[in-house]
Amino acid sequence: MPDPQSTARRGWLSLRARVASLLVGLMLATTAGAVYSFFYAQRTQSIFSELETREMAPLLAAQALENSFTTQKGYVTYYMLTGDQDWLAKLEAQRKAFEQVLSRARELENLEPGRKLLNRIESEYFRYSGARDEIIALYREGRTQEGEARQWRIREQFQQINDLAEEYKRLHEADIAQASADYSRRARAVTGVSLAAILISTSLGIWLGWVLFKQILGPIRRLASGTSTALDGSLFNEVGALSDRVGALLEDVNQAKTLLAESRETLRQTEKLALVGKLAAGVAHSIRNPLTSVKMRLFSLERSLKLEPQQKEDFEVIADEIKHLDTIIRNFLEFSRRPKLKVQKISPSDVVDMTLQLLKHRLESFGVEVEVLREERLPEVDGDPEQLKEALVNLILNACDAMGSGGRIEITEEKGIVPPLGRAVVLRVSDSGPGIPAALQEEVFQPFFSTKEEGTGLGLPIAKRILEEHGGWLHLHSVEGKGATFVLALPSKGDRSWPRS
Repeated sequence: MPDPQSTARRGWLSLRARVASLLVGLMLATTAGAVYSFFYAQRTQSIFSELETREMAPLLAAQALENSFTTQKGYVTYYMLTGDQDWLAKLEAQRKAFEQVLSRARELENLEPGRKLLNRIESEYFRYSGARDEIIALYREGRTQEGEARQWRIREQFQQINDLAEEYKRLHEADIAQASADYSRRARAVTGVSLAAILISTSLGIWLGWVLFKQILGPIRRLASGTSTALDGSLFNEVGALSDRVGALLEDVNQAKTLLAESRETLRQTEKLALVGKLAAGVAHSIRNPLTSVKMRLFSLERSLKLEPQQKEDFEVIADEIKHLDTIIRNFLEFSRRPKLKVQKISPSDVVDMTLQLLKHRLESFGVEVEVLREERLPEVDGDPEQLKEALVNLILNACDAMGSGGRIEITEEKGIVPPLGRAVVLRVSDSGPGIPAALQEEVFQPFFSTKEEGTGLGLPIAKRILEEHGGWLHLHSVEGKGATFVLALPSKGDRSWPRS
């Protein structure tokens, strides 16, 4: 059957047609943008009018200062001629207006010379205002002649303030003229750039089209022509065919990487297992039988001889060391010869109880307190209780060794949905030991790796292998200095009491 995706792709325009359409659209858009820029440059005068309006604010403030100051002088003159107090009230209102305009001018001012002029205007104005208030006070007291004499003396101050306001106004008129000239020059530059952009974009569009067709589309079409996509009179889609080939190639590369990594790991484990098998076979034939004979003879001697306390202690030490050697041999044999699972229905809670009963005296000798956190008994799983018990024994004894004398172990029983197992039961074995450094957490599951001087380095690999053979997994979570937690997960497909995920 034909690939529906390939059939759908053939219904679209070919790559050449699509690129050509996009290229024409690009040229039209670029040309339209350049033409718009050209006409926009012609409108710079109207835009400049808006800019000029914004620049007019300081100029209008200067005009307002001049008008307000002149008006104040008029109100003072009217009061002197008529003696009407209303003119003084208007003078006060005009004084406040002058100060507000001066404050507003400070906010709008962005030129350093303008700020200096405003400072001078303010300084002279307050001097003038003080002298003017003294003259008004003389008129109120009836000392008219003295007031007239002093009024002639402050005329120079009035004229100086008026000149400063005029200079401030001329400053901003010149600034507006300069801004107008700059904007006109920029407008001419924009016009030239727009014309150049039209020519350059057209030239680049033609050049790009030639590069696409001659140096890109041609090789792609020749590469895609080797696919199974049929031409059958329809437009040939180079992108679709090339995408299929690249996708298949990437998929093959990813599969090859995965297989290569798996092969390397398998080869490494195979080499180790082969070495362990040879060692285990040699140890089993060369050591185990003599070791058993020695153990029986020692037991017989211990019962038949009357030993002193020191001799009994020596016998116990020898017996412990023989037991340790037997454990090492058994671990070698277990790791190299995987025993067949004897699967039956078993609750992991029962495995926990059996393990703790088995290790009761060992835990007491270590001084370790064990607490089982169990809300209800875990559902049954398909498993070998002896091997599961062995895995749990390895984890608990490792925790005891790590904590030394004393400490605490918590075994938490849970059930839930655990990816990728689905419904699963989980045992968490946590200790209060020193934890495992992050650099060693990947290595602790490697065969023969051990941080203990007398360790074989096979306890954790055996436990992990047992869990994996049951279809589950064993993970480690540890923070150095805060203990370690081993998580055992086993699939539990037969528990119908759980809600569907």
